[in-house]
Amino acid sequence: MLKRKITYMIISLTLMFSLSLTVLAADERTPGIDSRAYANNVVEKDLGGTANINNLDSYIIGVVDMNKIEPMSLGGGYVIVDMGANELILDEEGDDLRIYEKDQIFYGKDTPETYEVFVSQDLQTWESLGEGTGTDEFDLADSDLNWARYVKIEDRETSTSGREPGSDIDAVEALHFGEEPKSAVSVPSTPGFALVASVLAFVALLFIEKKR
Repeated sequence: MLKRKITYMIISLTLMFSLSLTVLAADERTPGIDSRAYANNVVEKDLGGTANINNLDSYIIGVVDMNKIEPMSLGGGYVIVDMGANELILDEEGDDLRIYEKDQIFYGKDTPETYEVFVSQDLQTWESLGEGTGTDEFDLADSDLNWARYVKIEDRETSTSGREPGSDIDAVEALHFGEEPKSAVSVPSTPGFALVASVLAFVALLFIEKKR
């Protein structure tokens, strides 16, 4: 009888410990609700898997909906999305981009899968931000760009079987977004420049007086 009680106690403690770990591991990140921060449309895609049912562009466009999870399954392929002309990803303090991949921690379902993220300003030159697994964040500072408009996600999972093959991308969100930063035009402030400017202004003034 005593052995049985001890066994029950051990099982109960194990379950409580497992539950506490699950709570501690819960993802506290909150999806943004501003639609401007999310991908506007799919520019190009090459999805794998003959039985892939998650292949619609709408599955990766727009804000995250935790009640209606319909991600795009890459199936070993890739997808390129456009964030928008005036909704660029900007390089500011901290991470600048979040990729929502349906995983156990953030969504409470499915095994997290691996992919690589690239960004571009013109669809010609691409900069890698590295690999991510599950819902992950990326810093534009890891590239040579201070802003980006296009995001390319390449699947690093090799399995193309099943109805939801490879990484399952639900959304692409710019954590910092806005218009392209305008470079300030600097005005020379050297003594030589000031002297020349003063002389030209004096000559112009004399010319005006002479006309009178």
